[in-house]
Amino acid sequence: MKLHLGCGQRYLDGYVNIDYPLDQHNVQIKSVADKHADLTKLQYRLNSINEVRLHHVFEHFERAIACALLLTWRSWLKKEGIIRIEVPDFKRTTLSVMSPFSSKRKKAVGLRHVFGSQEANWAIHYHGWSAIDLRHLLKLSGFEDTKLSKNNWKGTYNVEILAKKNSQNISKNKAIIICEDWLRSFLVDNSPSEKSMHKYWTTKAQEQINICWGK
Repeated sequence: MKLHLGCGQRYLDGYVNIDYPLDQHNVQIKSVADKHADLTKLQYRLNSINEVRLHHVFEHFERAIACALLLTWRSWLKKEGIIRIEVPDFKRTTLSVMSPFSSKRKKAVGLRHVFGSQEANWAIHYHGWSAIDLRHLLKLSGFEDTKLSKNNWKGTYNVEILAKKNSQNISKNKAIIICEDWLRSFLVDNSPSEKSMHKYWTTKAQEQINICWGK
């Protein structure tokens, strides 16, 4: 089984195409999904999926949720299963926005690409991913990347990584620790308020893992 998460209006043959129902889209005119679901509530068996694929979806999750979901998807994947993630290239897009040679329109399109189209309550980007950052999190989460590619479409810049599940044994508890450690890198300092922030993030990640971890 192969999963295409957040399929929108793009149907991929050979995949189970999954997205919100049409009434949760404000501009999408048709649904091609095989299954309507909230991606943060999906459940599949351990080691049962061949591939998880998502294009311009990962950036719509808060950092704590994104980390938790990545590790959860790994739990679903079979040995050497594949994950394929495409996101806006934050670094390249930011350079375009900051360039004095970019037109006002190009700068505006770049800002939309960074922060989201914002036509629905989910159409917001919570994190700016670069190839380096995405590779780093994939490696922490038990993947080895096999292919990285970059593309541009109508003035937007994107990065796509194809990665393979490695042989590490990552339990649910280990997954929570990985999230906890990664989220710590976003702290400003070790003050009580920042420690409380970290605890909040870690709790969200743990709750997400508990919902979707493979059975």
